[in-house]
Amino acid sequence: MQTVKLRQQGGAMIVTIPRDYATSAGWTVGTEITVKRQGTELSLSPTTRSPRGAFTIAELLGQIDREEIASLNNSVKEFTSAAPTGKEYW
Repeated sequence: MQTVKLRQQGGAMIVTIPRDYATSAGWTVGTEITVKRQGTELSLSPTTRSPRGAFTIAELLGQIDREEIASLNNSVKEFTSAAPTGKEYW
C-alpha cells in the first residue's frame, strides 16, 4: 500500500495514482475512469460505456439506408447528367 496526498488544481482535488498500480491495472494516460463512493471510501475502475455519440465505422456504415441513398441519387440525376452551360467543371 502506498500513501499519496490530495492536491488542488483549479477547483478540483487531484490524487496521483502510482504508475505501477496503473500499469498493473492496464491503465494508460487518457484512460477514462469511473469513481464510486461508499461512505468515506472511493473505488476507481475503467469506464465500460462508450462516450455518447461515439460509433465504430461498422456501426456508422450499418446505419446507411440504401434505399434513401438511391432515392437521393435519382433526385439529382437530371442535374448531374446535364451538359455544362457555362464554365462549370465536373
